[in-house]
Amino acid sequence: MNDLIRQAIAAEAEERVDSRTVLAELHKRKKARRPLGMIIGVATLTVAAAAATVVVQTAVHKTDATPATLPSPAAENVLLIGTDDVNDTDALVLARFEADGSVAVISLPRDIYLGSTRDKINGLYRGGPRALTDEVQHLTGARVDHFAAIKMSEFGRIATAVGGVEVCLNAATKDKNSGADLPAGKQTISGDQALAFLRQRHGLPDGDADRTKRHQAFLTGLAAKITKDNAAALARAVSGTIETDQGWDLLGFAARFQGPVKIRTATLPVGDVVQRGGVSGFAPDPAQAKQFVEDQFGGKAATQAGCVN
Repeated sequence: MNDLIRQAIAAEAEERVDSRTVLAELHKRKKARRPLGMIIGVATLTVAAAAATVVVQTAVHKTDATPATLPSPAAENVLLIGTDDVNDTDALVLARFEADGSVAVISLPRDIYLGSTRDKINGLYRGGPRALTDEVQHLTGARVDHFAAIKMSEFGRIATAVGGVEVCLNAATKDKNSGADLPAGKQTISGDQALAFLRQRHGLPDGDADRTKRHQAFLTGLAAKITKDNAAALARAVSGTIETDQGWDLLGFAARFQGPVKIRTATLPVGDVVQRGGVSGFAPDPAQAKQFVEDQFGGKAATQAGCVN
């Protein structure tokens, strides 16, 4: 699969590949090998998974070829997981991808307690994706159809691959822990400063809650930067760095992304900070959490927009 993707990207750059041939070959091979996923536009996670060759096929338009016809996709819920170097979850997003390519994104704060224990949701992925997806389903009342996990350290490279991501800060910030050194206002970030923007929580008015809003802002900015001109570079930058569930039909999933991705973002309400054994965390109301997810996925909730802390 890796060789096939590299060949497709290289040939596309030389404008001598028939995308229908690539798709047909992938369809023949996908049952034999695990598909290779990538985050396209919305996976800070954020961000959504797709096959790298399909990104090239849909983003690089050919006037002399008719796009391959794929079945109409159904709505799917995808758990997007951003991890640190020891597989703790730094960013957790439940995203509903509609058939028209629009996305409703709900950020789940990493300091949510598991039931009545002092354990938190951010440590579950170390035991594998099943424990985390089961807990998210229990908490939100929404099924998790698929998951995509990526190291947070990759997002500096992703931002660079698309020529930088535009974000907006309410105030200038400088933090020695994350390395963030950013002015106030709108700006384009990439590389180390993009990663620092995503990681900073010290010195922010609402700490981790503000970091969650930064993740959402980054995802929205990243989605706006995916174009036919940078899709191949993005595919090369992240291929092989993302883990997805084995049964995911990435070809069918990617079929819905034919233009700019429309995103609604929100954060799961978790109430006030509580203490358990001297450890701070959140214990969200289960009924409120489930109703919030239902409203957000149903299009009733307004998106959170504007500058962030």
